[in-house]
Amino acid sequence: MTTLPDWMRLPTGFFTHQLVDRPNPLPEAPETPERFEAIETRMIAGGLDRFVRRVDCGPAPRDVVLLAHDADYVEALERASDGDPEAQRRFSEPDTKVGPDTFRCALASAGAVVRAVDALFERSVRNAFCAVRPPGHHASRGRAAGFCYLNNVAIGALYAIRRFKLERVAIIDFDAHHGDGTEEIVAGNPKIRFFSIFQWPFYPNRRMEPTPMNVEAAPVEAGADGAVLREILETDWLPKLERFRPQLIFCSSGFDAHSEEPMAQLKATELDYAYLTRRLVEAATVVCEGRLVSVLEGGYSIGSLARSAVTHLQALLRTPEPS
Repeated sequence: MTTLPDWMRLPTGFFTHQLVDRPNPLPEAPETPERFEAIETRMIAGGLDRFVRRVDCGPAPRDVVLLAHDADYVEALERASDGDPEAQRRFSEPDTKVGPDTFRCALASAGAVVRAVDALFERSVRNAFCAVRPPGHHASRGRAAGFCYLNNVAIGALYAIRRFKLERVAIIDFDAHHGDGTEEIVAGNPKIRFFSIFQWPFYPNRRMEPTPMNVEAAPVEAGADGAVLREILETDWLPKLERFRPQLIFCSSGFDAHSEEPMAQLKATELDYAYLTRRLVEAATVVCEGRLVSVLEGGYSIGSLARSAVTHLQALLRTPEPS
């Protein structure tokens, strides 16, 4: 009988924060506390809460946030949250409205990702799901967009590189909307490979041209279904991941490519998210001893979000087969 290595026996971490239930400052915004509540409720109803290691996290340190963001931008976001009218004008778009909790919530979301990275390398968890809001992948170095203020995944990746002296980190973004902020922050960084599948043309309609050498962009047309996503993963991304051999994998996990999603026009299902996650867990098992951090991004149909995210979590929880 094959004996599992110790790291395979570790639990999956469920990382979140105490401010995740704070309301969006834009009352009609689809990015609401109900998103987290639906995921948590379905997780508990399915009994998965007994198998994850839940960690409530504090804010990311400012010096860590500044790995991904300009100092003047972070200061402006803090001042805007404190009610400074001049700073608030910098966040004048409807989807970047700033309220009194915005800065603290964004810091806490980034903090959960940072804590998840630490937990992986401390070997207290095998992999991690960061159930956080606000999301992050549209936030660039000096710009908020799409309900995103601090780029959680980029902060986590750059922190991991600095703290643990990593040479190769992969970011897999499967949100229906292009992770333009992440692309901008990591563009040209030889230690990071960014893989992004997204509906195109579609919000945010921002891509770097020419595509940076460390970016693997996979735009798909409206109506693309799970078979398209699976083919990109199998024929393009997984072979490149195997060659790159990252020491840590991040997922920007948006569940708005689902067929029930009102904010996009892709046609994936829960089964597609299960397949995608299982294959990425298998890849992480081979190349980096299972180290994978998944971070919640989009998904605004509450029902399909909850089903998809919990399906994703179930795939993270499965003990991988030894090689």
